[in-house]
Amino acid sequence: MSPDRPRSGIEALAFLTRITGRRKLMAAMGWMILAASTEGIGLFLLIPMTSLVAGADLPGNVPQWLGQFSSLPLVYLLGGFVALVALRAAITYRVRGARAALGLGLSKELRLRVQRAIVQAEWSWLSGQRSADYAALVVGQAERLGHLVDRAIEVLSASITILVLLATAAWLSPGLTALTLVMAALAAGAAAALQGSRRSWGEHFDSAYRRLQGHVSDGFAHLRAARIVGAEDSLNRDFDAVAADLEAAEWNYTRATHRASLGMQVTTAAILAVIVFVGLRVLAVPLVLFVPVLAIFLRIAPLTGNLQDAWRSWQYCLPALETLLGTIDEAKRAAEPEVDDKGPIPFEREIVAAGVNFAYHDRNRPILKNFDLRIPRGAVVAIMGPSGSGKSTLADLLCGLLEAHAGAITVDDIALEGPARVRWRRQVAYVEQTPYLFDGTIADNLAWGTAGKNLDEMKSAIEAASAQFVFDLPLGLDTVVGERGRELSGGERQRLSLARAMLRNPSLVILDEVTSALDPRNETAIADAIAGQRGVRTFVILGHRPALQSLADLHVDLGAQRD
Repeated sequence: MSPDRPRSGIEALAFLTRITGRRKLMAAMGWMILAASTEGIGLFLLIPMTSLVAGADLPGNVPQWLGQFSSLPLVYLLGGFVALVALRAAITYRVRGARAALGLGLSKELRLRVQRAIVQAEWSWLSGQRSADYAALVVGQAERLGHLVDRAIEVLSASITILVLLATAAWLSPGLTALTLVMAALAAGAAAALQGSRRSWGEHFDSAYRRLQGHVSDGFAHLRAARIVGAEDSLNRDFDAVAADLEAAEWNYTRATHRASLGMQVTTAAILAVIVFVGLRVLAVPLVLFVPVLAIFLRIAPLTGNLQDAWRSWQYCLPALETLLGTIDEAKRAAEPEVDDKGPIPFEREIVAAGVNFAYHDRNRPILKNFDLRIPRGAVVAIMGPSGSGKSTLADLLCGLLEAHAGAITVDDIALEGPARVRWRRQVAYVEQTPYLFDGTIADNLAWGTAGKNLDEMKSAIEAASAQFVFDLPLGLDTVVGERGRELSGGERQRLSLARAMLRNPSLVILDEVTSALDPRNETAIADAIAGQRGVRTFVILGHRPALQSLADLHVDLGAQRD
């Protein structure tokens, strides 16, 4: 387990302190102490005001400096009291701003940590993760955890204020304060015994939230297929079940919160009743002191409720923090080597796979075993085979996403291992069956991942990819393609993706079933683009379409090799 991963509430607090900054927390604490002090002073002013209103003399234990206030007109005392309340309100405003900034900063920092760890992880680990779980962590759970530091500060703020008020009450009436503390301790113990496991509520919510996120992501991605086969009712039933589970998790927490609030109100009323009776009838506390003490306890009551709610919320959020940091730990353990600055790997002769073995951890047999292949520079290689034969795995090995478990893949005798594998990847272009396009212009999509390319280079890449349709569009390169390129046809999206690959000026181009869903015209356009680059670039084509198979210098049937 990573030393940065908290295993308890105390460790979680220490972790949050480190990443939010001790100086910021100390500054917030200073403001909270100042706010609590102004509240204590304001309550002290109740003593001379009560003396004036009741027409009673001050008790002997009241300091002389405080007694001097009783000679002032009541309107002056009231004005001073209002001024103190206004000052405390201004300080509280500052504290709340600091709390919000710390919470938002925490959410951003956690999101950045997840993002960096995920982006730097090995593809062999990433390919086994669910994108919906990642989305739930970055979007939902990180925001939820932003409230964690706010809850911690709220606990601290309420605790400081309560301590200041208790010290004030103890100075005015030690006996009454001691009685109140004993009764409050008994009530707190009873409340804790009646509460369920707050962590279990948080774990239930964490699990239900991730399932809902996954269902939404998967369901939306497959909505078209569901409509075609008439499976909308099945999607709705599954969604209802997941939503109901999340509702149950939230309701358990809400019900417990309301139950605690109810108990708190009844307990507070009972304690105040005892305080009034004992203070006036048993201890005979003078009215001049009793009114301020009672005001203090009336102020402490809601603060205690806030403290209880904040502590419950803290416990409720801890499982989400453990889940998020656990994911970061796993991703860091699976991090790929850092790229060095040795420059591009020379590719003048050939790529060689010699005795390559590769197996996924959840498979009983290796996907590739003692595999050999030689790809001359400038060749066009067609990789065939049924689903599960290892076509995509071989492509990932050749482009440097994966590293062979045994044997070696070399480029001009340089093994694709460690940093060299990461460097080689910068020289490879991978065109997927479903190309990634975002809601931006064609120029933006072409330049994605390839900085510093000018307009002439983009036009050359478009021509090399047989994507001249771009020049016929009214806005040309400034045409907005829409989300996932929905404003373009399937063939246009694929040719645009190939143009982006050409813009990288790659040594190796891998085409993964790029024409499997295209009409003959677009398939021919892509075949023409490959033919035009023959001998200039090295192509590895995954798939069985005749138009591309006919271009190959070498055919590799992985299905036959496995048999």
